[in-house]
Amino acid sequence: MKQLPWLSSLLLLLAYMGFGAFLHSRHSPDFMWWLALGYAVLEAALLTIVWKPLRNFFLLGFQSDVGYTVMALVLASLAVVIVSWIQIFIYFLVMLAAALLLRVELLIRNVGNNLAFVTILLLSLMGLGLSRVTTELVMTLRPTVQAVISLWTL
Repeated sequence: MKQLPWLSSLLLLLAYMGFGAFLHSRHSPDFMWWLALGYAVLEAALLTIVWKPLRNFFLLGFQSDVGYTVMALVLASLAVVIVSWIQIFIYFLVMLAAALLLRVELLIRNVGNNLAFVTILLLSLMGLGLSRVTTELVMTLRPTVQAVISLWTL
């Protein structure tokens, strides 16, 4: 593989770490973490392996008046969801933007779809995993950290 685009890889890693920290701050159950993992897999697949069929499906919707109407209704419904859940939507928007940036850089470097899928997926899962591990580690070391901080501030 050619050289990995480090800046966009770091942005994707940090985006998923931020989302993991958000999930932890909300005391999300393990089911939500599994949904986040599923989203990471789905996003990586849609941006790499399933890109052409997805693009063709969306372009098919713009070939008739019914397609335009359905697209307008879907976009209006999506706008209501976005306004209602703006904080959560921003996290998904940042993760998608970081993944798209990495995908574009991988396309510029002529990386194949399968390798791009693995790269995006691994960085996404690493970000979620690092956020989960660090938040669990901080929670277990919290009394020790508080004692150190209290001694330091004397």
